[in-house]
Amino acid sequence: MQGGATKQILHVDMDAFYVSVEELENPTLRGKPVIVGADPSGRGVVAAASYEARKFGVHSAQPISKAKQLCPHAVFLRGNYEKYHQYSEIVSGIFGQFTPDVERVSIDEAYLDLTGSERLQGPAISAADRLIRTVKDKTGLNCSIGAATSHVVAKIASDQAKPHGLLYVFPGCEPAFLAPLPVRRMPGIGKVTELELASLGIWTIGDLQALSGDRLSQRFGKYGEWLHSKSLGRDIEAYRYGDETKSISHETTFDRDTADAAELERTISLLSQRVARRLREHGFYARTVGLKVRFAPFRTLTRDVTLDEPTHLDSVIFQNALALFAKTFKPEQKVRLLGVRASNLEHAGFQKNLLEAPQHDREDRLARAADRVRDKFGFDALRLARSLDPASKPRPPRKPQA
Repeated sequence: MQGGATKQILHVDMDAFYVSVEELENPTLRGKPVIVGADPSGRGVVAAASYEARKFGVHSAQPISKAKQLCPHAVFLRGNYEKYHQYSEIVSGIFGQFTPDVERVSIDEAYLDLTGSERLQGPAISAADRLIRTVKDKTGLNCSIGAATSHVVAKIASDQAKPHGLLYVFPGCEPAFLAPLPVRRMPGIGKVTELELASLGIWTIGDLQALSGDRLSQRFGKYGEWLHSKSLGRDIEAYRYGDETKSISHETTFDRDTADAAELERTISLLSQRVARRLREHGFYARTVGLKVRFAPFRTLTRDVTLDEPTHLDSVIFQNALALFAKTFKPEQKVRLLGVRASNLEHAGFQKNLLEAPQHDREDRLARAADRVRDKFGFDALRLARSLDPASKPRPPRKPQA
């Protein structure tokens, strides 16, 4: 706590962010089932779905073919990450007007620490209400906010508040707020852990609260201690264990299965650049680089390599991903999907080898300069040559709309 003040944490989550941006630029989409993601006649997954589409069972990460079956009358859009990034930057600037202590979790959500700012911003619930209105007034986008004394409770509260709502959990009421909720609502509990808890007769967060931390630690180790602390609404040192971004990845499904080595290399280069950009955007360095290859028909291999030094550089990620691919690829096998992943993330910078430090510094400055160009003109305005198709013509830079 700061100066003895009670912690005041906001978790801000933009409502159906990708879809909402598309509706802003094309108001005729409002009220319709809209699905952003892959081509519905091809392969890939759903990136986002409007609330109208969700009523039919459509959700993010769902195969696009399944979404098409569930909601064939939906409007399908391929999406534009650069456009979403531009709106995200505007929203992030608004966050900074309320507190300098902003921790962005992803392109559409962030934690704001208002602890000790009551004299400037007023009570947390008033500041949160004003923030929702400010985002709406300045961008036309809706957001939901959870306000509480901890990150974990604020996150759960924002989920409960959706869409376009505000939920404030008063200090001291955290255990009572959490108790009736199913354990799956707690960040960090997935399907596997949910089933294991159910085998112990633990169905709600209240059931977790009733168990001692010692018993949970006997079954789950350190994770059990964290589960018990979070069930009581307390932050821990790694307060977003299981919820914090564990990895950053990009993948693409080819329209046609391919064994073209040059095309596959270009794709790995492009995916590596996208991963590296997101690492820098969120202040992360990765100790592990991974490659995902799905061959036709549907045989998937994943490979990882741990680096001597953590990185967020395009070239380092690409070199390692390409080396993994060289060990995996066989010319007679056609590839259906490629993915590049950065994991074992940390906020610390390089522990640099003295001989390589100047080169790393130069590459870091160039990468950040490239990011600034992409922020203004879109990702394709500046790319490594290895990711360009010699047969294609470069697209002119596209200026962002005000």
